[in-house]
Order: sequence, then structure tokens, then C-alpha cells
Amino acid sequence: MDYKINDLGGLKRQLEVTASMEDEMVSKKFEDAYLNFQKTAVVPGFRKGKTPMEIIKKRHGDDIENELIPELVNDIVKEIFEKDKLSVAGVVDYNLEGRTPGQPIHFFLTFEVVPEIEPKEYIGLKLERSIYRITPEVVDHEVYHILESNAEREEVLSLDGNTSSIATVDLQVIDENGLAVLGQRRENYKIDLRTKAPELQEIKSKLLTARVGDDFDIELETFDKMGQPAGKKSFRVYVKKLEKLVLPDLSDEFAERVTGGKVKTVEDLKADISRDLENYFEEKAEEELRDKIVQELLIRNDFEIPESMIEEYLTDLIEDMRKKSKNGEVDEEFFRDQYRAAAARAVKWNLLAASIIKKEGLKVEDLAFEKIAEDDSQKYRLDKDMLLNFYKDSNDVKNKLLFNELFNFIINNAEIKVVEKIPEHKNEE
Repeated sequence: MDYKINDLGGLKRQLEVTASMEDEMVSKKFEDAYLNFQKTAVVPGFRKGKTPMEIIKKRHGDDIENELIPELVNDIVKEIFEKDKLSVAGVVDYNLEGRTPGQPIHFFLTFEVVPEIEPKEYIGLKLERSIYRITPEVVDHEVYHILESNAEREEVLSLDGNTSSIATVDLQVIDENGLAVLGQRRENYKIDLRTKAPELQEIKSKLLTARVGDDFDIELETFDKMGQPAGKKSFRVYVKKLEKLVLPDLSDEFAERVTGGKVKTVEDLKADISRDLENYFEEKAEEELRDKIVQELLIRNDFEIPESMIEEYLTDLIEDMRKKSKNGEVDEEFFRDQYRAAAARAVKWNLLAASIIKKEGLKVEDLAFEKIAEDDSQKYRLDKDMLLNFYKDSNDVKNKLLFNELFNFIINNAEIKVVEKIPEHKNEE
């Protein structure tokens, strides 16, 4: 078997292969295929499995060869990649030249290699770590939202500027002459007037002073099925119902009811909320610090990214989107365009992280598996040993723990400035 690998520039390579029928791998593959076919072949004049091989080859050889070629090409490529110790990122193109049975196999395969990265400037990063202070005001803000979520609705004729309200409206698209556009009407659309969404502030302002039965014209930003801005349209808004939110009293009875008996008093409720907020913002601070590390290291380490890896990343994302979609439909072209930059960043970071892990010899100790198994066994009330065995066999868990080791290594070797912050409410729109 003859082959050569041509450098096409950057990370692209082209493999050219000519494999004759006499090559050991090729001849063995074909002989095995003929023998397997012979075992089940039914040919007039012969018992099943007893047809002479020369007749098998004469009558069915062409079909057997043509069916075997794709598998044979895969095996040839795999053997060459392993022999030359190539780190392949992905296949870009494949071209099998036309052939007649019995003739050599000649094909081209264009592929990309994983870039060789020498990571730099990951020691001694100057970083800021946020420490969020949970004040009584922050807790009270959360309590207020809990009261709001348990509020009753009271129908009114007008809101008199009360933003703790819900408006139900019909929205009719109109043309430049103020006439209704057929087929573009949405009925019983609910608008929460507590919203901070910029595109809803104008209609919110009008609804706060409107009365039931009123109608008014307004321009609103519209969005496509992927949630992306699709331009403004003129609407006629019909006010059908206005409801004020009537908050319950904050009492020990309320605290016990909303927590399912977990706490008995308002003070215990506030203490429980404070603990939850501390945990939430501690995780948030860690995520922010890790995002800063990724951003800083990607700026300091620039290298070419294999397009095939970006495409594979996007394909996996799209498949996840299809699984989550009710009808399994995804605008693939739009999705690939919108998420390409994010996919490229993720691929680049994964490659850079792998290079640092390799250079520093980072690995996951058994203690890390023990800890996550212990924590999750208590959290989900599952057997610890069962979880431990599962986690040790899970590549996803191994990678997660390995990346934890990487971030810990970088943080321990960084200059960290602690900045205290008072958080905004975590559910603020």
C-alpha cells in the first residue's frame, strides 16, 4: 500500500492512498468477505454454504467488493493515522476515485490536525474575586418576591400606576393606514408590569394609565422563533383585563406554608433565604472568576482552531436543541451562524486547557471522586459506593474534576484581589 500526506497549509492535510488487491490488509478483508458470503449463499445446483469460491467471485464479486470499500477505506485510514501518530481533529473531505472490481483502490482524504500548543502566561495572573455580602436589604428583597409569587389577583378597571400588576391584552398588527393585517393577531397576551425588559417599557407605561376597554397604537420590537430581534411592527393594543397583585401578610403561618413546614417563623425563613443566597452567590463568584481566567488565557494564547472541531461542536449543540424542541425542528443555518463564535471560543478553550493539563501533569486523585460521591449521595439519597463506581467510569465526571484541578492550579498561582459587592436581587429582570 502506497500513501503520502500533503501539507495544505495551516492545520489542513491531504492523505492520498493507493491500495492494490495484493496488499495484506486488502486481500484479507476481501477473502473474509467472500468466505462470509459463501456461508449463507444460496446458488442453484449447490447446497447452502457449499458454492465453490470461484463461482461466488464470478457471480457476486463485484457487489461484495463495492459493499466492502467504505469499511476498507476506514480501516486503511485508521491504520495510517495510528502508524504516523497523527492527532486528527476531523475529516474535511473524502474523494474515492472510480474503479473497476479487482483494480487498486485510490482515494484522497482531506483532514485537519490538532494544533500543537505551547501554553504560556498562565502563571501569575492578576485576577479579581468577588465576595458578595448578603445584607438584610437583599434578604428582604427576596422575601418580597416570595410574597409576590404567592399574591392573589384582584381585577380592577385601572391600575393608577401600580406596577405590581398583570395586564391581559389582544395585540393586532396594523399597516401604515391603521388597518388590521389579517392573520397577525395574538389574543389574551399577558404582560407582567413588573418587567424591566427595555422593549416593553413603552407599552408598560401606557398600560399603567389605561382602563379596561381602552385601545391604543404602538410600535413594538418583534422577535423570531429563536428569540432574536426581527424588527419593529405597529400594533393596536386592546386592554381586556387589568389585575393588581394583592400580597399576603408576612407571618409565621405564611413562612411555614411556603416552605412546606421546613421553617416555623419569619426569622427562620429569612435565615434560610440568607443561606440560600450565600450559596448562590458563592457559586456565582466562582463562575465569574473562572470566566475571567478563560478570557485572560485566550487573550494570551492565540492559535489556529480546526474548523472541523467547531462544526462538530455545533452539530452536537444542534442535536441537543432538537431533543429539547417539542417538534424536533431547529433552524440549523441560523443556529450555526449565531453560535459559531461561542463554539469557536469553547473549542479553543478546551484545546488550551488540555495543553496546560498535559504540561503540568495534572490529574484527578481518588479523593476527588470520593468527595463528589459523598456529596451527591447525601444530596440525592443514593448509595455512595454505587455513585463512586459510576463516577470513576464516567468520562464526563473525570473531565469535570480535571478542569476543577486546572482552575484550582491557576487560582493558586495567581494574584487575587478580593472585591466586596452587594448583590442585586438574583431574580431581577
